[in-house]
Formats: sequence, C-alpha cells, structure tokens
Amino acid sequence: MKEKIKDVIAGILSIFFITIVFYIYFIQFFHGAFYFTFLDNDKTIIYNRTQSNSCHINAIGPTIILRMDDVRAYSKLTKPLVDEILSRNISVTLGVIPRDLEKDKDMIKYLGQIKTNPHIEIAQHGNYHDESDKNITDDSLLEGYTKIQTILGVVPTTYIPPNNEISPDSKDRVSNYFRIISGEQDIFREGKTFVEIGYTEETYYFDKDEMSPLDIILQKCQASIYKMNLCIIAIHPQEYSTDIDNPAVLDKNKFEEFKHLLDELGNLNAKFSRFTDVVYCSN
Repeated sequence: MKEKIKDVIAGILSIFFITIVFYIYFIQFFHGAFYFTFLDNDKTIIYNRTQSNSCHINAIGPTIILRMDDVRAYSKLTKPLVDEILSRNISVTLGVIPRDLEKDKDMIKYLGQIKTNPHIEIAQHGNYHDESDKNITDDSLLEGYTKIQTILGVVPTTYIPPNNEISPDSKDRVSNYFRIISGEQDIFREGKTFVEIGYTEETYYFDKDEMSPLDIILQKCQASIYKMNLCIIAIHPQEYSTDIDNPAVLDKNKFEEFKHLLDELGNLNAKFSRFTDVVYCSN
C-alpha cells in the first residue's frame, strides 16, 4: 500500500514538474518570438525582446551587405542608385535620416513604393544627423523612430549611427528599440538584444573625401569574407554627384563606376543580404 502511495505521489510530482517546464518554455518562446506594437496618439512604441534573449550572426555562406547611408538628405541621387541595385535583384539596407523626412514628398512616395520589396530594408540613420546623434537622447531617438513608422509605415530594426559613432549610454538607449546597431566597433558582439556589426580593417568604407580604386574595394571585401564570411560596404549617394559641395545631379561617369562595382561584387560568388537577414535572435 505504501509503495502504491509513493508511486502515485511520484507520478503527480512528475506531471507537475513537466507542466512547469512546458509553461516556462512556451512563455519564453512567445514572449521572445514577437514584437508588440502599441499606437497611442500617433506615437508608436515597440516593446522589444527582453535583455535575456541573444542575437547572433547567421550568415550562411559568403555574404555581402550593401549599406546606403544618408538616404533622404540626397534623395535625387539615392533613387537611381537604389533602382540600379534592385534591377539586379540584390539587397540593400537604406539608412534613412528622419530629419525633415515629412517635407520630402518625392522620397516618401519612392520609399513607399519599394518598402515591401524583399530586397529592401529601411533602417534609421540617427535623427538629425549631426553631433547630437552621437549622444542621442531618448526623446530624439523616439522622435526619429516614430517618424519613420508613422510616415513610411515601417518598423526599423537596424540603427546606423551617423559617422559610425555612438556613446555607450546612447548605445544602451538604442538597444531598447533596435536589434541591430551597425557601426563603430570592429567585432561582432553577441548576447544582447542587438548585434554590433562594424567595419574591420579588411572591410572597405566609402570615405567622404576620397574613393579607393575598385580593385582595392574588391580585395578588402574578399579579405573580409574570407575572415568573417561577411563584407559590409557603406555607400554615400552624394559621392556620385557632379558637385560634392552641392550634390543634386548624378555624375554619369561615377554612375558607370557604381554599376561596374555591382558587377564585380556579383562575381565574388557571395549572396547579397540585408542586416535583418543575417541576424537571428533566440531565447
């Protein structure tokens, strides 16, 4: 009789233990698997994954990410470059500057047309794109974050600090809203709600004042792919202007160089991805 009672108690405890384990698993799974968006008086706040979840790079095979910065500030130059990228069915992450976005009706219309393209990712590129963004405040960050959502109808998951510079305090603020921060660091950092993807010495970066020859770009991209399976190339539309001090008209020769660059990158036997495609977040 005593043995039967012990067996019954052991069975009850086993069922109780299994129930608790499954309860915890499903709570964590559904809490971490989704974002929840709440709209209140035209303000959008995204409740992001919890700090206990981690994100990591999931670049399967050689991968190239094209990161086009300063989108919106140079809208007349941005559109032909992006159209050329999309005509090749390759992906690009667009760093949109929220400042004065509401005044640029042409860019709003254009981004509205391409935002659902599976090759397009719309990211937030600071807010004002000035020195204040390095130490961005919660109010400024949320202002830009909300503007992209309300005007473009897009919830950005990647943040691109202007000039790749962001203070430690600002980085913590940004990580409350974004899974990915691209810039500044030269390592992949895991175990947080975002992954920093920076520029290593092997990864080419379009400098504001001087563009390296194509062969150097390709060599450094190949080296980065060999080392990390990933090459990130930042593009600034203003570099393809006939007048860098007053960028408005696309330089035909530079545009041909841009197309040649895309051709050669396509010959590297690597896939083109967006940041959001190569970052996987788990519980």
